[in-house]
Amino acid sequence: MTENIIIKNQPFTKSEAKIVQAEIRKSPDITGYSLRELLWQKNVFKTYKDKEFAGACNNFDFPPWLPSGLCPAETDGETGSGFWTELSGFLVLPKFRGQGIGKLLYKSAFQDAEDRKRNIYVVSCNPAMQKIMRGSNLTIITKFRQLPRVIRLHSLSFIISWYRLFETIRKALFMKKSGKFIFGYKIF
Repeated sequence: MTENIIIKNQPFTKSEAKIVQAEIRKSPDITGYSLRELLWQKNVFKTYKDKEFAGACNNFDFPPWLPSGLCPAETDGETGSGFWTELSGFLVLPKFRGQGIGKLLYKSAFQDAEDRKRNIYVVSCNPAMQKIMRGSNLTIITKFRQLPRVIRLHSLSFIISWYRLFETIRKALFMKKSGKFIFGYKIF
């Protein structure tokens, strides 16, 4: 009998981070993280199948202050507490896809954000992830400009890194995305 184990809030080991980064670089659907960023992440959910690393995701808490100097709670009146978490970087290694591991990671990450009373944000153009998103308790939209202001500011500040800029250009030139982006959010 095979067993899936989820380990939460344990940072990546250097070898896991290298595997994740290499797989993300192959994916047209994830902008990416530098190795340093992966090693820095704290709210990591890792899964193992029969003691073999099978995938991961990250609950990225928005920083208390956005680059604009605003606190997320000050950016608009529709965001409840102002405490936001992005469920991001969902990755299941190819050998383990189609076994429900992505759904298991998503449910664990979603539950963690809910337990911590965080507003939740998820974005994906991957059809498998979109199906999972549509099956959860999120407001789904298809236009970036319709997102709450705090999410738009966070997303724009996130993309401004040399690593992601080069990855975005590389992927735009040489890879075709799986589909169109959908955005999901839940206000606690």
